[in-house]
Amino acid sequence: MNRTSTHRRLLAAALCFTLPLGLIACGNDTPGEEALYVGEAAAFLASSEEGGDIGGDAVADADGTTLQSMATEEVDAITQEPTDTGGLCDFSARRQAVLAKYDDDGDGTLGNAELRELKADLGERREAIRPRLAQLGERARHWAFWRVRWAFDEDGSGTLSAEERTALVDAMEARCERLRSERLEKFDANDDGKLDETERQAAREAVRAKWRAKRQEVLATYDTNTNGVLDDGERVALRQARVAAAQERRETLMATYDTNSDGTLSTEEALPLRKEIQRRIIEGRDAEE
Repeated sequence: MNRTSTHRRLLAAALCFTLPLGLIACGNDTPGEEALYVGEAAAFLASSEEGGDIGGDAVADADGTTLQSMATEEVDAITQEPTDTGGLCDFSARRQAVLAKYDDDGDGTLGNAELRELKADLGERREAIRPRLAQLGERARHWAFWRVRWAFDEDGSGTLSAEERTALVDAMEARCERLRSERLEKFDANDDGKLDETERQAAREAVRAKWRAKRQEVLATYDTNTNGVLDDGERVALRQARVAAAQERRETLMATYDTNSDGTLSTEEALPLRKEIQRRIIEGRDAEE
């Protein structure tokens, strides 16, 4: 049995005890439909709440309109103060938040109508996450999550199969655990395995300090009237620069993965890139603290 299968079996067993009855088909290692969609929604919250460039190399399959939208989201992240509270990544808490949001009758599980609403709110491929789900987080990074979902759509169908969705949820949960461990290593000064308020404040301030430094670099280049903020025209210039950078990144990726040089990635050509992005997600790469 390979390591991925082992991980999924252990994860499924744990979820049988930690999730409400009915969320998962216990007794085998395949999560039930409800557990998968609740997990996917939790993954959306996770990718929204962290900073950085999660799944960034998915720009290889992004068209011009998508690159513009991604750049707008990136500019917003640069100009808006981080929402990070300094706490530890908790994927289970995100699952519970999703369940509470959609469990309209309060019976602890999602009925058919409730599950249909969650599915619709998640959308697919380039569709935006709908407001009800987006409101669960402090902010909504639609295109960050699109990049994650693209990486796990291995057959390039534009939708995730149950197996692909399982892999996405497993990967984002593994990422959460890695980011949790990294934050504990940095800020758990008394080594008690959790963050007290002083340690949380230190983690929160570290995130904000890095954001302030990045914002200052941007202002130094794009705040042409030196008023300390980016006006509309300056934001346009920054967005255009981000689009140009993404286009350059895309060209570099295509040079590696577009083996027949036809200007597009076939399903076969895209698969190694998708696998590489998956690996980086699981390892907690491209997260900004």
